Amino acid sequence: MTKGCYGYLTRQKKKEIIKTVLFFALSLSVFAIGYATTGTKKNLLTIVAMLGFLPASKSMVSMIMYLKAGVCSQVCYERLQKIDHGGMHMLYDLYLTSYRSNFQISALAVRNQSVCGYTEDQKCDMAAGEKHLTEILCQNGYQNLTVKLFADPDTFADRLAQMSAMPEKMEEKEAAIREIIMDISL
Repeated sequence: MTKGCYGYLTRQKKKEIIKTVLFFALSLSVFAIGYATTGTKKNLLTIVAMLGFLPASKSMVSMIMYLKAGVCSQVCYERLQKIDHGGMHMLYDLYLTSYRSNFQISALAVRNQSVCGYTEDQKCDMAAGEKHLTEILCQNGYQNLTVKLFADPDTFADRLAQMSAMPEKMEEKEAAIREIIMDISL
């Protein structure tokens, strides 16, 4: 499963939890073996165990980020699947991070010069999210794009219908924009 697919964040959460638990269990096991064999904490395996906590801690930070990330609900996904996208490739379960805040985007579509997203997170600052996406895309050479985020599913569906009716398709450009958005997503 790749970024942008429905269910990606849910799968990644589980994967990060398992990985973090295994890393900590391994380090604790090495420490316990060293202590059991020597009867003291002052041994070489204690050093190995402490060094093992470095990747475990890094994995824990990743796990915390994934646990904070909101996902696209099943109801939202099923509703969006019923809408005619006009061949647009939809991205789901995006969680964008910036210096000031994070943006949970349940679904996103790109067509021509338009980027349109929907969030189920009522606390999401959509204006800041639009600005963040616009800045990132401008930094990557994509100027004059219209970036719009919606909290209302009906308005988002209307915008998708408008975008799908756009006659011209720029497949390579749209794919490149989607790739940039996936690169900055968790």
